[in-house]
Amino acid sequence: MAQKRIAQYKQIENDLLQKINLGYYKKDDLIPTELELSNTYHVSRVTVRKATDNLVAKGLLTRIAGYGTLVRDPAVTSNPSSVQGFSEVMEEQNIAVHTEVPTFTLQKAPANIASILGIEPGESIYFIERIRYANDEIFQFETTYMSSRLYPDISIQILQQSKYQYFEQVKDMKIAYSHHVVTPLHPSKRIADPFHISMDTPILRVANTTHLTNGQIMDYTELTLNSPKYQLTYMKK
Repeated sequence: MAQKRIAQYKQIENDLLQKINLGYYKKDDLIPTELELSNTYHVSRVTVRKATDNLVAKGLLTRIAGYGTLVRDPAVTSNPSSVQGFSEVMEEQNIAVHTEVPTFTLQKAPANIASILGIEPGESIYFIERIRYANDEIFQFETTYMSSRLYPDISIQILQQSKYQYFEQVKDMKIAYSHHVVTPLHPSKRIADPFHISMDTPILRVANTTHLTNGQIMDYTELTLNSPKYQLTYMKK
């Protein structure tokens, strides 16, 4: 099957987005004019305008009449050099957060999930979906699997807050480390619609296994990031 060609305006949009997120263009920097961009990418100014219109709509660029188009708000970044949850990352940047929990059910652990969690296949586990908001915009969609035998007191009320803070501050169970596997992908319609992005916008999915200092697995979570708004960065030490 032939690979779907990404439209020219979307390629330009993605390239500008990457330059904003990497700091090539910083907050309040002017980006090149439409004429300059059309010459750089060898496309029409209409194509360039469509790309920048999308970034304006996403709140990343703003236009000032008679002045130009400048960077408004680069994507929020998470730099997991230490183990932090979504709430902690946002608190550090003075961003208001809230969480919806549309799904919280019990199910039997399939073999692959049981292996990750270090439990027996068929054991009872929580299946959890959480939608994480920052300043009333959806930044992250989470699917979590967690042992109900090891953590029988988990509730929707707890999940509406920070899991990490609950385990460390309430249960006094310290987090040792989280293991991340990051995969770039194009979103499904189910993800693209609430993120307000097109299905050909590249985003990130992070498979995250959190380990406690007592040797137990806290949970296995797949995090889908609204990458135009929320970037994952790493610092090696």
